[in-house]
Amino acid sequence: MSEVGRKGYRAGIRADARPGAGASSGATRWAPTLVLAFAFVVSIFHYVDNTVRFDRYAVNPDSPIAGAGSWVVPVAWVVLTAVGMIGYLAYREGRWWPAVGGIAVYSVSGLISAAHYTDGPPSAFDGVQNLLIVADLVAGIAVLGLALWVMFRRALVADAQAGTAHLQG
Repeated sequence: MSEVGRKGYRAGIRADARPGAGASSGATRWAPTLVLAFAFVVSIFHYVDNTVRFDRYAVNPDSPIAGAGSWVVPVAWVVLTAVGMIGYLAYREGRWWPAVGGIAVYSVSGLISAAHYTDGPPSAFDGVQNLLIVADLVAGIAVLGLALWVMFRRALVADAQAGTAHLQG
């Protein structure tokens, strides 16, 4: 156990749940990066395809997105990805609640893909479109799961341990 880990253990606070401690070893170190990197790569392919072939995605002319225009897609990608990056950096710094917020907001980047199927059934889209829609949706679910994991396994644990340490101190 590292010196930081021993000090945290003696103080009754897990080293990996303390603000500023960053991610701990093992899967908790690389899994968030892997989930967010997967979502980022999938979103690039989906959002580029959605922008380039916008008329093929907005199959329902009454759709609010169809009326807004293709510019909405890249702007949404930039905004959501920027918020996701802020959340990831907060996670790396051990700032759990900003990480939860940023990562949860970024999950919308993939979760919103389900809205394609409100414009038309899967048969209205070609194979590449369906693959990208489903992949982005799966990525969004994984990112939302990551946000919930950070909330339950990092943020709330750190808050509870800080409260316990305050009461003992």
